[in-house]
Amino acid sequence: MIIYDCGPENWSILLGYVLPEHRWKAICTALFYALRDKAQEQGNIFSILSGTHLNNLAAQAAFEAQRRTKEYIMYSYPLKARGDGKSH
Repeated sequence: MIIYDCGPENWSILLGYVLPEHRWKAICTALFYALRDKAQEQGNIFSILSGTHLNNLAAQAAFEAQRRTKEYIMYSYPLKARGDGKSH
């Protein structure tokens, strides 16, 4: 599953998820390339943005294998404890 936002010049992948029993079958890669092809057909999209957690090395490796480039580092400032009881 990929949930994405179509802006006027950049598209953003907001969520990409594959059930654990279907991982390592290139499903997310196929979905990404389908989205890329759709953006290229549209003609006015300059980039597709996406991100992942700092510790999600599998996603980072997949992004790099798809020739995505690391362009940003994002920081978070927690205002209160998360709902799951874990600290930020």
